[in-house]
Amino acid sequence: MTVHYSAGNQIGAIPEDSAPPASTLIPSWPKKTWSLERLWSILWHGLTHLGTHREVLRLLLKLPPLAEIVSSNPRFAVKYLTPNYLVQGMTVAERAACFLHHYRRLHDAMPDSLLRRTLQENVAIHEIPEGAHRFTITMGLSRPYDEEGELSLHLHVDGEIVFVLSFTIVPGWVVKSRAAEVLLVTRLQGVKGAYSQICFVTRTLHDVAPAALLLAALQGLADAFGISEIAGISAIRQSAYSQDCAAVFKEAYDDFFVELGMYKSETGFYHAPVPLQVKPLAFIKHGHKLRTKEKRAFKQQIQLACAGFFQQFAPTASLKPPL
Repeated sequence: MTVHYSAGNQIGAIPEDSAPPASTLIPSWPKKTWSLERLWSILWHGLTHLGTHREVLRLLLKLPPLAEIVSSNPRFAVKYLTPNYLVQGMTVAERAACFLHHYRRLHDAMPDSLLRRTLQENVAIHEIPEGAHRFTITMGLSRPYDEEGELSLHLHVDGEIVFVLSFTIVPGWVVKSRAAEVLLVTRLQGVKGAYSQICFVTRTLHDVAPAALLLAALQGLADAFGISEIAGISAIRQSAYSQDCAAVFKEAYDDFFVELGMYKSETGFYHAPVPLQVKPLAFIKHGHKLRTKEKRAFKQQIQLACAGFFQQFAPTASLKPPL
């Protein structure tokens, strides 16, 4: 497994059990801007999908925690109209379905107080004390890259975010799944300048890389919400994909999901049941069995703790409303 990170204006991959060679650094993807061309695209899609946009506005204005977000950030109500929202190649109808499903589900699952906090700040869902250091997993509205997933899980080291996993609760049909709903992972990235902390996390926490740790936390959320499947995006459909960085994107997404045992569908999404299946210990090399057991036990601990958070503060989350 590798750990993907941003260092300065560059991104790369750290082998899980060693320090990274300097040659792995390559330029990162550019930040998105709201150009005149993008604004025209949003206006055009809004005018040609008026019925859909009315449905989105009704939902946002009806629910106080969402209405508060729109009042402070009007762009929130139209971001689903941008071509690269969540996944490259989705139709407006698919993007709107994801947006609507996600927020209806959150509203039905969470009390308003927790939903409001989640949308306005990063809510701590689990903390791992380790000597003088604190490793904390939080969840909040994705910022500043809010088109690459509606919610983000963050890994903090002593209060500083070092790694991000972004996801959205989407209807299964959008990713061609038989499941009613799926947790769609659309961003896995280390934070700019957090190179040393990412190395430190892996060394300190049983050789579990940040991406795997946050994926364990996501499975905990899936358990609490009664969601039986996780899907991952392929590199070329990632919102910020760049041909110049194709190899790094492939390693960060396709290779990571394949290593987890997720299977790729014809539509370019990787799928796996929750909990993710693991290789039987009988197939693990003799000298690695003890470490593998420790890593799996640690990730299971993370999953249970995060599930417990939602079961405590959102006890009805697993009761799915009619869709």
